[in-house]
Amino acid sequence: MKAVIAATAFATLVTAAAPGFAEEVQKPATVAAPEQPGTGPASPVDPSSLAIAHEILTLGFPPEKREQMFASVIDAIMAQARSNVQLQKFSDDKEFQAILDRSNLRMMEAMKASISAAIPDYFEAMARAYARDFSADDLNAILSFVKTPAGQHYLERSSQIVKDPDVALAGRRMTAQLMAKLPDIMAENIKDAEDYVAKKEKQAKASHIAHIS
Repeated sequence: MKAVIAATAFATLVTAAAPGFAEEVQKPATVAAPEQPGTGPASPVDPSSLAIAHEILTLGFPPEKREQMFASVIDAIMAQARSNVQLQKFSDDKEFQAILDRSNLRMMEAMKASISAAIPDYFEAMARAYARDFSADDLNAILSFVKTPAGQHYLERSSQIVKDPDVALAGRRMTAQLMAKLPDIMAENIKDAEDYVAKKEKQAKASHIAHIS
């Protein structure tokens, strides 16, 4: 029972410590796929538009740099989350800090491996989204911008903006607000876990008594 409760509390803590993590890692700042209504198949794309979209993404996010780009964003966000956790009441609990460190390391390694494997499929999907969402004229205009030094610098830095001191500080402020609510949320989650475990133990005991009767 204690393991279930501890896992529930820890999951709550990590979730609160890294708000927006999935959204930050999921995409470069300037890449946004159009929303697809329902769950039906996406509409087809024009091959010539797709070719321009591929060129945009290749220039803006060179394939040989993509893995490091995603890894760098993960590192920055996890470092911010870790810093926020250390400021909370658990900061004096060295054993808990060690557990948190091991958990963060496992999570980062797993996420980086998964992201690395998914990058080709991800950018192919993004190219299709560009081709679907922008007209040929828009794509050519974007491509022209990407070819300029300003365009290159903009796209290169866009995925790293999370490391900017102002952005990092804003993230810590947001997390501090969420962490202030954490004790109540954690208490409710632990109570749910305790109630569930107690119910299952009661059911198991009743089943055992019925079996031996």
